[in-house]
Amino acid sequence: MKKWLVAISGGVDSVVLAHLLHSQGIEIVLAHCNFSLRGAESDADEAFVRQYAATLGVALEVVCFNTKQYAKDCGLNTQLAARELRYRWFAEMAKKHHCSAIATAHHANDNIETFIINLSRGSGLDGLLGIPQQTAQLVRPLLHMQRAEILSYAQQHGLQWREDSSNHTDKYVRNRIRHHITPQLLQVHPNFVANFQQTQAYLQQASRLIDAYIAQIQKQAFLNDTFPIKIAVKVLENTPERTLVLHKLFYKYGFHNPPDLEQLFFKAEAGKYIVSATHQLVKDKDCVFLKERIAQAQEYTIERNTVAISEPIALCFNFLAHPIDNTPYSICIAADKLQYPLLLRHKREGDVFYPLGFGRKKKLSKFFIDEKYSQIARESQWLLCNGDGAIIWVVGKRMDSRFAPNDTTTAVLMIEQP
Repeated sequence: MKKWLVAISGGVDSVVLAHLLHSQGIEIVLAHCNFSLRGAESDADEAFVRQYAATLGVALEVVCFNTKQYAKDCGLNTQLAARELRYRWFAEMAKKHHCSAIATAHHANDNIETFIINLSRGSGLDGLLGIPQQTAQLVRPLLHMQRAEILSYAQQHGLQWREDSSNHTDKYVRNRIRHHITPQLLQVHPNFVANFQQTQAYLQQASRLIDAYIAQIQKQAFLNDTFPIKIAVKVLENTPERTLVLHKLFYKYGFHNPPDLEQLFFKAEAGKYIVSATHQLVKDKDCVFLKERIAQAQEYTIERNTVAISEPIALCFNFLAHPIDNTPYSICIAADKLQYPLLLRHKREGDVFYPLGFGRKKKLSKFFIDEKYSQIARESQWLLCNGDGAIIWVVGKRMDSRFAPNDTTTAVLMIEQP
């Protein structure tokens, strides 16, 4: 038998939701948030909910939040703070009571208001799809019902409820839409709510069709499945409605400005990049690499007595009596030329070194070009550096000739990648 956590404010919508579910034999746990925003009125709502839970004979959880302080601490407006607080707490209570779902009392008129708010903000298609009937844990059983139907149900069953005084003001955008815009639309067409629901169903169908199309494009353009992901520019360049395609492909990675994506993919030179809070897109010659931005230090020190390290790469350190031949994965260096601590890092602007066998100084950027490094490989290449900053080894590629042992060398250090 399923058990649902039911969010209840004491208003008519949530009272009807609890009554409906309970009357259908669904085991429910009521969850009420006192946001401490309306003084005695908030406390009276809590008292009403406690009495209603007792009348139904169901379990009740109540929490009291200092919403204004939380909003101030987190830099949120009051509505966003209340939303964040309640949904986090609902999830905790659902887990505590082993509930399979969290039910909220959103209805058809809420959907209209959300649609108009998003439309006025210039939302894309996703913002016009409305409140989802169900997400991972949230369910909204009243979403198909109009406010008038909910009121009629409450009256027919003799239910009591609380009126939130803030619902009668025009302080909030949603209230202004509810009090002025929706009634005007209903005057223009009495069947507006039903027609709106049908239109939104068409929009949802269109969205699913677009998502299927985007999935096919991604399958062609994303050349591998793990980061860094190589993306074929030509595939996207010749795609119809490519601005929308770029938006849909990269929005989930934090890239919310399609013109920036257009610039990087189709106009920027190799080496250019853009970043989001979580990811980076790097332009190469004929592709773009999508990589994760890892929140970790990009420099690591190595002390004199180190024998081996495993992070960020595996290296072993061995003192030898005499040098042996270098390979790409092991080098022998003059230990007396080292200044500790050594440093493992990535490239910096202006890096130079003296590649062994080259005979003179070379820019690291030129070395990368000659070795045909991709842009993503340049960024991920580790450099072992001396304590004075000089590059000792482009790890796994080439050591610096200044650290090569000679006839006067008294101690040799072998460093290898196992």
